[in-house]
Amino acid sequence: MRKSFLIILPLCLIVIFTVSVTDATSLWNGNNALVRDNKANQVGDILTVIITEDATASQEASTDASQDNQADVGAGTGIFDFIRSFGFNQSDSSNATGSTSRSGSLSAEITVQIEERLDNGNLKISGTRRVKINDETQDIKLTGIVRPEDISPENTIESSYIANAEIDYEGTGVIGDRQRQGVISRIISWLF
Repeated sequence: MRKSFLIILPLCLIVIFTVSVTDATSLWNGNNALVRDNKANQVGDILTVIITEDATASQEASTDASQDNQADVGAGTGIFDFIRSFGFNQSDSSNATGSTSRSGSLSAEITVQIEERLDNGNLKISGTRRVKINDETQDIKLTGIVRPEDISPENTIESSYIANAEIDYEGTGVIGDRQRQGVISRIISWLF
């Protein structure tokens, strides 16, 4: 009996020591509290911008000008004898109208990063997105300033809520190159 006690005692001490040293882990992680605000509001946080831009502009102009000149020509001499019986009338008028219109739209989503927290609490954001498909590259660059209260709980914001927004959308590749005018066409357009 004494031998079994000497064997059991060290095993019990090992079990007790191991249990007391091991920390109990909880199923609840304190970093993911129910009341924690997960909205982007610190430098380095990311948020998604939903770009929905529609722009339309038109302009019209018209001009109307006229001028009349009259002169009586007296007796002509020499080869101008035939003018004698005619009065000399000249009138000049010009009318011009013109109009121009332009429209464009852009729909996209881009994830940006908070670059700076301004003194008034607003957030300076910027981000780029490059998509390349079949040798066509499309780049979207966005910068601007947002208010933290305009950011949704899902960390998204619409582009219409961005102050000083600069959205650059460019495409390069075979299709984009074909849409540009050639050198001769540009010279002719510049001359006329």
